[in-house]
Amino acid sequence: MKLLLSTVMLLSMFFSTHIYAQETLPTKHYFQFKVACYHTSRQAGQTVNVYVRYAYKNGIQESEYPDYRLLRESVMNYMEPTERFPEATFWEILAKNMAEELLQKYSLAAISVQLDVLDNPSPQAYEPGDHGPTYTIGDIPPLDIHH
Repeated sequence: MKLLLSTVMLLSMFFSTHIYAQETLPTKHYFQFKVACYHTSRQAGQTVNVYVRYAYKNGIQESEYPDYRLLRESVMNYMEPTERFPEATFWEILAKNMAEELLQKYSLAAISVQLDVLDNPSPQAYEPGDHGPTYTIGDIPPLDIHH
């Protein structure tokens, strides 16, 4: 009987500690994608890698997870000139607007967008060295990807 009582107490302590540990551990649920080597007519013709990482809201329901292809499509809408964002629009403005749109449109808690404009030695679009902005909203580490 004493052994049974000890076993029950030990199991009880294990499960209560296990449940407590699960409840107190902070969680973050991230997803990320890349648009690789996109050739745009922006800024006299550039090649850009687009990186997007986002954190879902805590307690998100399975039915609320967005298909990343929808977010990617939203990003692609910024990659060519438009009336709102003409050909010479700074990359920083595009990254900011991409991030703000995605955060507003989907069940996201935070987002980071990095545009990596690749070295372009062409005289018409001379932009030496890889460069570009990172725009982050919310509690998520900013993207800092170097290839």
